[in-house]
Amino acid sequence: MVRSFLITVSAALMLAAASTAAAAAAVHWEFVDANQPQTLEYQINCTKELRGVYEDLSIYAVPEPCWIKTSMLPAEHMYSQLIVLERQHLEGDSAQDIQDWSDAVTDAVADYAIHSESKTGEGNGAQLPYTVFRGRRKFCRFTTIDLPASQPKHRIVIGSNCAADETFNLIDFLPSNTEVLPVRTQGFVDPLLSLPPNHPIITKSKTLKHRKSLQAIVDQVNIKTLEKDVTWLTGEADGSPFLTRSSTSKQSLEVAQWIKSQFESYGCDKVELMTYNRRFGPNVICTFTGTERPDEHVIIGAHHDSRGSFFNPRAPGADDDGSGSSMLLQVARIIKANNLSFGRTFVISAFSGEEQGLFGSAALARKMKEDGTSITMMIQGDMLAYRKPGEPIQVAFPARYHTPELSSLLRNVTELYVPEAVVGITGACCSDHQSFWEAGFPATAFFERNGPIADPMYHNSGDLVYREGYDFEQLRASTKAMMASVFEVADIKFDL
Repeated sequence: MVRSFLITVSAALMLAAASTAAAAAAVHWEFVDANQPQTLEYQINCTKELRGVYEDLSIYAVPEPCWIKTSMLPAEHMYSQLIVLERQHLEGDSAQDIQDWSDAVTDAVADYAIHSESKTGEGNGAQLPYTVFRGRRKFCRFTTIDLPASQPKHRIVIGSNCAADETFNLIDFLPSNTEVLPVRTQGFVDPLLSLPPNHPIITKSKTLKHRKSLQAIVDQVNIKTLEKDVTWLTGEADGSPFLTRSSTSKQSLEVAQWIKSQFESYGCDKVELMTYNRRFGPNVICTFTGTERPDEHVIIGAHHDSRGSFFNPRAPGADDDGSGSSMLLQVARIIKANNLSFGRTFVISAFSGEEQGLFGSAALARKMKEDGTSITMMIQGDMLAYRKPGEPIQVAFPARYHTPELSSLLRNVTELYVPEAVVGITGACCSDHQSFWEAGFPATAFFERNGPIADPMYHNSGDLVYREGYDFEQLRASTKAMMASVFEVADIKFDL
């Protein structure tokens, strides 16, 4: 199993490092293969800060007077940032497919620079995209960065001298199966790689047993209401106003408002819209306060934003992630229908900004960490409804960016309460649970299939409900598995 993590230096630490150099000091980047450590010579009073670690790739920042060798990032100030682009593995991939993806990403970064420059009509002939940076006019510069030969070919790093929230439009120029993972620029990233022996997840793993009362609740997951919710979100239902759920569209706010109204009708103790970026729709957060341990939180999430085909205004996202959004609504509906309560505080969160780089979940995870919130677990449902013709119903857990002990527990929960599902592992990665995992909270994800992504409409305007492979029995099984998992850990209270 591959484990990876990102560590970032806080803004204050970056400013302190910059103050030791000249007034116009720049932050530059150097890449070192972690498997082949190098001895580096420094000038007096120079420091070298570890800015990030991404699997076996170490990323260092050094002030301009302390250059060790030629910088590989064309940035001229301390706020320069990196974005890791990873190719989601699709079924049937070949070496040529991966090479084609790499070429397409390199071309897309160049095309984005040219397109953005020509659109504004400004510049100095250097083909640099124009943007607004911290209230002043700046040229955002993008470039693909050569990595050590040891790095996998399905990974590309690009450099920019713009802040992370200034670069999200780049996704419109990338191949559809590209995951965008900004190296965080606010605060340290400190993944929780293992749980202490007294953690509630470990305790639950030792005491887990099937309960008929919980099975009776889980079996209430209803296909008709799942279909009603997801087709409203995709615009396929009569009367639905939604054409797109792109995070940057006006309809993203309208979708969030609709989800908020649904949560309110299901009796959440509190429903809030969390606005974290003026260009994105907000997160929608429903809270059921715990009756015994209200300071301990269990979070279930999905993302309400979507992505369509290249420059196609239609972004229905039936599977990615209308399926997860309908799962959240189903959980809330069943809580109300059965007048359920929980020992721990139970949070249902519909995130935005996932497709652009997990922005919504990163904002919530960061806030919870800053507030000192105790999170017992966070689980994400992303792409839950596609079943390749001829394959069985499946539930898969991630091979990376997750807490192993938590995934192990939830695998057992799934096998107890959803015996019709074949449980396994997927290489699909990088959904909103990763934001919580990076912040040091126990987190994992549920996915529709063992192995690579098989949905041919992945990140496509054809990601609709009424098509071959979109399967409500698959979605029902995924929803049951996630519901059983959160209800077990949140300590469900019922009287049946």
